[in-house]
Amino acid sequence: MNDSESLRRKIDDLSPMGVRFVARMVDSLSDPPQAQGSASRPTWITAEPDWIEYFGLLVSAHHGLAVDALKETGFENAFRNACEAVGWSVDPPAPATRRFVDVTVQASDGRDRRLSLKSTAAQRLSKSTVHISKLTEAAWIQDVRSARDRRTRTLGLFEEYCAAVDAIVMLRAFRDDPQSIPHCYQLVEIPSAIFESLQSLPQADFEADGPTLDCSFQGDPVAARVSLDRSDAKVTVKQIKLSACAIHEEWDLGNHRLSR
Repeated sequence: MNDSESLRRKIDDLSPMGVRFVARMVDSLSDPPQAQGSASRPTWITAEPDWIEYFGLLVSAHHGLAVDALKETGFENAFRNACEAVGWSVDPPAPATRRFVDVTVQASDGRDRRLSLKSTAAQRLSKSTVHISKLTEAAWIQDVRSARDRRTRTLGLFEEYCAAVDAIVMLRAFRDDPQSIPHCYQLVEIPSAIFESLQSLPQADFEADGPTLDCSFQGDPVAARVSLDRSDAKVTVKQIKLSACAIHEEWDLGNHRLSR
């Protein structure tokens, strides 16, 4: 018995309401968001077209039941499911005590990648830069008073971060207003190496209580900017240039019938 025959038999055993539920899901899956082939060069994800297709189907399934954007927990589950669907190795979900890394993936190239997964559905997302509202919490930001101590703590944090994380993979949901279904999803990868230049910054750059620190990367003197947010005791990364990132894919929902 093949998968299609097995599925038909299972549907035949469902209640009328169960059939209605499955029909709605099948309707959403029959017209998934269209992958745009946005990567300027092949990436470790786009090297597996089935991953791209499967993730698009997961987006369809999500919006078959919901109008809100696919956010943090849902994105992590979808990412893991897509990896498992194409036979990539993924580690078990991380305990709450593990810092920085959300998933470790071994793709078809055999390389282990330790990833931090982020998502955003903020209004007016930029088409040229990426914003991470919270890279990580850092309670010490509110307590440190001297530039010397601030520099020491900041550089220690990013040394630890870069040693633990290979890259940040972010799902960006573009939408017209907070109540609307996204019209586009973009999957972007930000290398943690973008933070390595922080180690060479002078103490004078840490004089302010909440300094903003420029990150140079691949010849760009300001490829990203790191801010120490004293009000929320967190590290924010802003104005990350897309030219310093890898765009894995964009899915266009357009006039897609993913609606209630």
